[in-house]
Amino acid sequence: MKKQYLTLMILAVLLLFSACGGTAADADSENADTTFLGDIITTDIDGNTVDGSIFENHKLTMVNFWSTTCGPCIREMPDLAELHTAHEGFQVVGIVLNIAETNMDQLPTVLDIVGQTGADYPHLAVSESLYEAKVKDIQYVPETIFVDSAGNQVGEAYVGAKEYDAWNEIIEELLQEVE
Repeated sequence: MKKQYLTLMILAVLLLFSACGGTAADADSENADTTFLGDIITTDIDGNTVDGSIFENHKLTMVNFWSTTCGPCIREMPDLAELHTAHEGFQVVGIVLNIAETNMDQLPTVLDIVGQTGADYPHLAVSESLYEAKVKDIQYVPETIFVDSAGNQVGEAYVGAKEYDAWNEIIEELLQEVE
């Protein structure tokens, strides 16, 4: 029953993503509270169990929520892959909103996109803990937050895709903030 509930909730969230995009103003009311991801438990696209310790060895982690049906999400992935290795103490983690621990039907599409874009950073499936921590509040994709080594959100949430230079500027500022 719990698996069916999670699958239904994921599908309901995906329906909200029928068109990707949006603006930061659209998300302002959703971003009033900060997110904590330190307690998550989920699965990555390779089938490995992942928990909040994924953040421990990095001062700052960019958490990018994306969908296989979102063109802007996919277009920014090569830049995110470059950023993943551009700063010491920094990483990118993708949360794939099309797959859940209980429903990996879209995994072949996800793997294809990751391969085509060179997005060689961790990509996680939606789990109940990820859903409760953040996914339930997402209205537009891509949405990106940054978390510290404990999984606490740093700064604001960003709705919409950005290019390398724009993300790099934000990352440099936030890295100084978490030092």
